[in-house]
Amino acid sequence: MKFTILRLLTHSELGMFHEYRRQGKERAKQRAINFDWDVVDAVFPSAKNSDRIAIDCRRLEDENTVVQMVSWLKRQHKNWRFEGDCPTTPYYRFVDPGVLFAMVVDAATTPAKASWVVLPPEHPAHAAIVNHGESARLGQTAMVALHGEQGAYCRSVLAENFAQLFEKVDTMHEMPRQTNSPAGDNDEVPPDPLGLFRILARAGHSLPSAVADLVDNSLSHRAKEIDITFPNPNDGGRWMCVRDDGEGMSPVGLRDAMKIGHQREYDDADLGKFGYGLKGAAWSQADRLTVVSRAAGHKQSVLTWDKEHLTKTRRWELLTGEAGTQYSTAVELGESGTAVLLTQMRPTMEPTKRKGTSPYALELAAIKDHLELVFHRFLEGKVAGREKVVMRLNGQPLRPNNPMGHPLAQIFEERRIELPGQEPDKGAILSIRAVVTPNEAEVEEYTNPLSPEERRTEKDRLTLNGRANDAQGFYFYRLGRLIKWGGWEDLFAKDEHTKLLRVAVDFDRLADEQLQVDISKQLVRLPVAVSERLKEILKSPRAAARTRYDKKTQSAKAPPFQGGNKTSVGATGPGANAPSVNEPDIGSGPGGNSAAGSTPTSPPKKDRPALRLVSAGPVAWERKIGFGGEHVEVTPRVPELVALVQAIEKDSDAKLALSEFLRVLETAGVPKLLTGEA
Repeated sequence: MKFTILRLLTHSELGMFHEYRRQGKERAKQRAINFDWDVVDAVFPSAKNSDRIAIDCRRLEDENTVVQMVSWLKRQHKNWRFEGDCPTTPYYRFVDPGVLFAMVVDAATTPAKASWVVLPPEHPAHAAIVNHGESARLGQTAMVALHGEQGAYCRSVLAENFAQLFEKVDTMHEMPRQTNSPAGDNDEVPPDPLGLFRILARAGHSLPSAVADLVDNSLSHRAKEIDITFPNPNDGGRWMCVRDDGEGMSPVGLRDAMKIGHQREYDDADLGKFGYGLKGAAWSQADRLTVVSRAAGHKQSVLTWDKEHLTKTRRWELLTGEAGTQYSTAVELGESGTAVLLTQMRPTMEPTKRKGTSPYALELAAIKDHLELVFHRFLEGKVAGREKVVMRLNGQPLRPNNPMGHPLAQIFEERRIELPGQEPDKGAILSIRAVVTPNEAEVEEYTNPLSPEERRTEKDRLTLNGRANDAQGFYFYRLGRLIKWGGWEDLFAKDEHTKLLRVAVDFDRLADEQLQVDISKQLVRLPVAVSERLKEILKSPRAAARTRYDKKTQSAKAPPFQGGNKTSVGATGPGANAPSVNEPDIGSGPGGNSAAGSTPTSPPKKDRPALRLVSAGPVAWERKIGFGGEHVEVTPRVPELVALVQAIEKDSDAKLALSEFLRVLETAGVPKLLTGEA
């Protein structure tokens, strides 16, 4: 567990150097260097249960003399201080605010072992480090910690300039190469295993996006329940397991799945694309990947990719041993299923945004928020041909966060754009649906019955845990899975006055090539022809978004939260009556019964059931009990009924009378008679 720690020192920290004091520069009596709490938590697993961490340190006494000193980190309120050693020699006369403190520490031992230096701005090592991408986060946070190869460049610079303190970084692990035949007799040049591992490990995944890619694999194998286990790294090391009850794999199937870039036939609903997701997602976070799988009628099989083994052998050789006993509960399977186990995970190096909250708690929250958003349709049971999926994080069920599903959302009619294919009848279809979310005043009124903490939670979910301005834009759904969201793909600039507008763009595998979906399935490019068509389609929704932002009009109100009902305003879970993107309220947009900019109707009361037009359904109409009470959903199966609903839109008494008339017909089974099902 080698880490490279970097910090640009300030006036208050330089008092630990006697020479700084002798020059009369000291402003405070501090005799220590500050260590940020999130860095300490990431580097030292024992930090959670300790107020003091011992470190045996090596440093320079003068230009050539290395001394070893007993030092320690001491908890100081929420942060820590590096204490125990105050250099007394004139060698450190160069220290001034802005010097770079660089430490390489091995935290796997007790006490930890470290070497450190301080570098003035004019030192070549200082310039080399601060001008390299590895130190980029020093512009965002006071201290960074780089794990393993994340700090390889910095360590190589330190070793080159201070060979007496730092070990040379053997980045290529040089050893004799294995060859199949004498040079010149074989044109085959296989990729170097370690080199390719490093390339794939830098695929741009964050921890939440990597977990989502692993969940994709579970969904591709028809999983109905997915359990994600991610225990506190301070309680036994950093590891994770994603286990499902899907179809699983036979021993041969598992071996194929572990092959990088394995080409297989993808069915129409398969979320996979390049034969890369499992390995790329796992290796972006961990040095060891173990997969346990069982298909019905086959024995359980276990295969492992291990970076250390790749390094030693330089061969693509899978390991076959069982997962460790400490993981046995997490990887335990039923009659079929798969468990993906990540061990030797690298710690997060992302700067902590909320001081006082542990990095682990923030990671859990980020994973939860990400999965609840990108898989909201699977969690809602709104993906065609799929049963509702249950996902749990450390045993806690995830609830869907539908960015289009607020009960006050103004939903426009679905539009379609054809993408002609190279072969006849092979063209893809983009389904476009615009939604205008409620403005701040409407949200405030709607959530008023909730406690302040609950209101903050619901606002966070509606804004996708960020600024509302960043949530505007396109939401690209590939096979029901949200892969990219926010921003206008250069069609429009982000505008405060259109921040309420969100546009769902649905497509399937046929559109992958034309939309240039990349290997991580997080990048989409819109062809010029599509862009022009979108500009035309979105004229009316953009105008409606501006109008609603200016509070000149409000859509029909849903009732506020009623005593104790905790259904999320950003989700359409049990008890919610907001339509999803797949089941829109076609009366909320152009061509419906309350087009953008229309006069708002009165909030539906419990004794006045709402009549709503929906785009599809199994019968002519259906009565439902939802979040706002009883309502009747009318489908296009009987056009005359649709016309009647539209004609009486503004007449509450007529709507109530029609609802009661339909109730009488329901007792006689008329809805099914009209569809020929009775």
